Amino acid sequence: MKRYFLPAIIALLPILCLAETTDLDCSGHRAFNLKSVPTHVQDSALLKYDVSHYGISLNVTDSNTYISGFTDIQATALEQIQELVFELKSVMEVDSVFFGGQKLSSFTHEHDLIKFSPASPVLMDDLFVVRVYYNGSGEKGGFFSGISNKTDSQWGTRVTYTLSEPFAARDWFVCKQVLNDKADSADVWLTVAEGLMAGSNGKLVEIDSLDENELRFHWKTLYPTAYYLLSLSVSNYQDYSIYTKPASIKDSILIQNYIYNVPGYLEQNKDDIDETADMIHLYSDIFSDYPFWKEKYGHCLAPMGGGMEHQTMTSLSSFRFNLVAHELTHQWYGDNVTCASWQDIWINEGFASYGEYLAQEYLKSRQEADMWMANAHEWAMSEPEGSVYIPEEDATNEFRIFSMAMSYKKGASLLHMIRYELNDDNLFFDLLRTFTEQFSDSVATGDDFRNVLNEVSGSDYGWFFDQWYYGQGFPSFNYTWWQTSDSLIIDVSQTGSSVETPFFRTSMDFSIESESGSDSVFRTIIDKPSMRISMPFREAVVSLVPDPENWVLDRSLVVRKVITNGHFSVNPNPFGDELNIVFQSGAGERVITLSDLSGKIINKIQSSSQKVTMYTQNLVQGLYLLQVEDGKEAYTAKIVKQ
Repeated sequence: MKRYFLPAIIALLPILCLAETTDLDCSGHRAFNLKSVPTHVQDSALLKYDVSHYGISLNVTDSNTYISGFTDIQATALEQIQELVFELKSVMEVDSVFFGGQKLSSFTHEHDLIKFSPASPVLMDDLFVVRVYYNGSGEKGGFFSGISNKTDSQWGTRVTYTLSEPFAARDWFVCKQVLNDKADSADVWLTVAEGLMAGSNGKLVEIDSLDENELRFHWKTLYPTAYYLLSLSVSNYQDYSIYTKPASIKDSILIQNYIYNVPGYLEQNKDDIDETADMIHLYSDIFSDYPFWKEKYGHCLAPMGGGMEHQTMTSLSSFRFNLVAHELTHQWYGDNVTCASWQDIWINEGFASYGEYLAQEYLKSRQEADMWMANAHEWAMSEPEGSVYIPEEDATNEFRIFSMAMSYKKGASLLHMIRYELNDDNLFFDLLRTFTEQFSDSVATGDDFRNVLNEVSGSDYGWFFDQWYYGQGFPSFNYTWWQTSDSLIIDVSQTGSSVETPFFRTSMDFSIESESGSDSVFRTIIDKPSMRISMPFREAVVSLVPDPENWVLDRSLVVRKVITNGHFSVNPNPFGDELNIVFQSGAGERVITLSDLSGKIINKIQSSSQKVTMYTQNLVQGLYLLQVEDGKEAYTAKIVKQ
C-alpha cells in the first residue's frame, strides 16, 4: 500500500494513515465487479470509485443525537470521473468540503447527496481523499434510524447509538452505500465528555484526554468492512473484558463488553456474557476460525429492542442466549462474508438464524434445538406466499428485506434442509467452511452458495434453489397408507401453499412402529406431486410418522386406510396450556391419543364430541404426535408445545 497524507492545512487533526506497522495479515478486500449483481444506489456515480478507507471523527453526547466533526474518504477511481458523489443526509449541515487538501469553493448538498466537480477530472486508478466537515442530528425515528438516542427503561441509562443497516449510514457519516465496496480499513475517533465511554469497530488504539473535560476514543480496524457495519455507541459504560482461545487460533481473543455502569448489571448478566466464549469456540470449529481474532469481539449495550452485528463489536439490548448467538454468527455471515445485494439477505440473516439453532444443538440440548426449529417452521409457514430471495420490486423495502418469516426463519430452515439432503454432517460443515474461506472479506449471493454446495457435494442442487430459495411458500403433504400381506403401501400427494410453486422435491424419512413394538426408519425421495411408495414389510404396522425429526418445512396429514368422515383441526398450533381438537365431520366415537416422538403415550381419551380439549400445562416444550382413531381408520398430525 501507499502512504498518503493530507496537506498541512488540515494535518493538525487526526488523519488517515495508509501504511502502518502491524502484524495483521489482512487479505485486503477482494476485487469485485460492482455491476455483477443488482445494486440499488441513489446515483450511479457512486459506482465510479472504490473506497479503501473511512476516517470518521465526531463529537458525540449521550443526551441527544447531535454530532459534529468530519469524515475522510480515501478511494480509487475505477474510471475517469468528472463529478464526485457521496452520501449524507440533507438534514445534516455541511460546513466545508476538502478535495486533495484544498477547500472547495463550490459543492451541492441535496437529496441526501454531496456533489462537486474537481478542477480537473479524476483519472482512472487515481487515488484521492475527500474530507467533509458537517454537523446536525440525523435521527429520523423508528428502528431503521441511522443514529438514535434512547434511555434503557429497565436500567435508566441513556445511550446514543447507530444502526446503519440497510440504508442509514448516511444519517451519521459521509459514505458510499454499496454492499460490494468494502473499505479496507477504518479509523473512528469519538470525542465525549469525561465519565462517558465510546465503543466502535476494531481495536481501541488510545484514549486521549482533551481540554474541557473531554476524552477522545480512537478505534481502528484493518479488516475489510461494509459501510453499514461501522458504528458508534456512547453511554455511561463500564468495560467488562474477558479472553478466550480456540485451539486452532494461536493467540487469545479479546471479548470486550461495554455494559451499563450501574449497580447490579454485571452481577446479573455475567454468566450470560461469559457464554460468548463458548459460542466463539463452537463457531470457530464448525464455520472457520473467528475471522477478526487479531482485533476483538465485543458488545455495546443499547436499548434498541434487539441487536446489530457491527463488525467486531455488536450492539444489543440484552444478553439473551439466542440474540448473542445470532449476532455472533453474523461475524462470519454478514460481516466477513456479506450479502452481495439486499435481495440475497439470506446470506446474512438465514445463516445467523441457523447459528441460533446450532448453539442450541451443541451448547444446550437436542430438545431445545428441536423446539427452536419447530417454532422456526411455524414462523415460516405463517407466510404462505413469498420467497427467501427478495424480488426486485421489494429490493429496497426494509420490512420485506428483514421479514422474520422469510429471511430469518425460512432462511434457517433452508440450511437445515440442505444439511438433511446431504445426510452427512461432516460434509455439511465442510460446505460452510469452504464457502466462508472462498468469500472471506468479500460478498456473496445465494447462487454463490449453491455453486459451492454443488462443488463440495458433487451433485447439482439447482432444483433445491429453484423451489426452496426462489420458489414461494411450502408444501403440504397427504399420506395415506395401508398394508397387504407382505408390503406397506403409502400414497403421497402434495400441494403448494402458493400457486407460484406447486411442487417441492425433498427427501423424506418415515418412522414405522410395528405391533411388536419395534421401530424402523426408511428414507425415500419425493420427486413427484403424486406418487406411490411400496416396500416389503410383513409385520403389522401400528403407526407411520413422516419426517419424525422435523427436518422438512412442511405440513402433513397421515391417514390410515381411507378417511370417510373428514379431517380435524388443532388450535392453537403451537399450543400452550390447552389443546383444542375440532372435527369437521361433526360428532362421532373416536379415540384421541397424544404421544411424544418416542411413542410414549401422554394422554389418551375417548370422546364422541365434535370439539375435544386436552389440558397440557404440564407438558414440556417440543414436538408431539396427535392420533385420532375412528373405527378402522386413523390419522395423525405433528403438533408443537411452546
